[in-house]
Amino acid sequence: MSDRESILGAIKAANRSAQFAVDQIEKEAADLVANPEEVQPKFEGVSLLDRFIAKATSERVTATVDQVVDMADVPVIVSEYLSQAAQNGAVTVQESGPLDEMDWSKLNRTSVLAEDGGIAVTLAEFGIAETGSVVFRSGSHGPILQNFLPLYHIVVLKASTLLAYPEDLWSHLGGKSAPQSRLLTIVTGTSGTADIEAKNVRGAHGPRFMHIIVVLD
Repeated sequence: MSDRESILGAIKAANRSAQFAVDQIEKEAADLVANPEEVQPKFEGVSLLDRFIAKATSERVTATVDQVVDMADVPVIVSEYLSQAAQNGAVTVQESGPLDEMDWSKLNRTSVLAEDGGIAVTLAEFGIAETGSVVFRSGSHGPILQNFLPLYHIVVLKASTLLAYPEDLWSHLGGKSAPQSRLLTIVTGTSGTADIEAKNVRGAHGPRFMHIIVVLD
């Protein structure tokens, strides 16, 4: 037996697990958090929107937030935000129904996201108040790379889609029998790392700037 075969054989033997019934696995999983309300943070007296904004703009998450009363106002806010950031490059707008119906004539809209330092506008499916996170599912009208490649990530989020806790998300995905997207992404703020000298560096492996536009629908 070669060294390679010996090593792979040892790994295979170490990874061999006992067989358990599906219902037993499900019971053990449910028992891990039998009552989520016992561990979920409470924020009574604070609206989901206020909680979301507080977390999204916190020092750890480092997003910025604007509010508009109508979806039609989004392109204006995007233009103002980019002007304040001194960004006049091409803007990639997700080709989804709500965003496609807007007037982007004041911006240099493109269908191709710049490989370095680009700007993207995407539509989040849900927001999570507990963590200030936004949720995306991949699909034909939701290319997931638009959430990770740009330097400036501008997210449109309807206030009516705000959920209190991450656990609340699963019931909105249709359950086990519903067709699922290939990828579900929960994004919490800008990309960051503190691996080097414990210094917080933004934009390490994703967007350096995130701006969330909440539509008060």
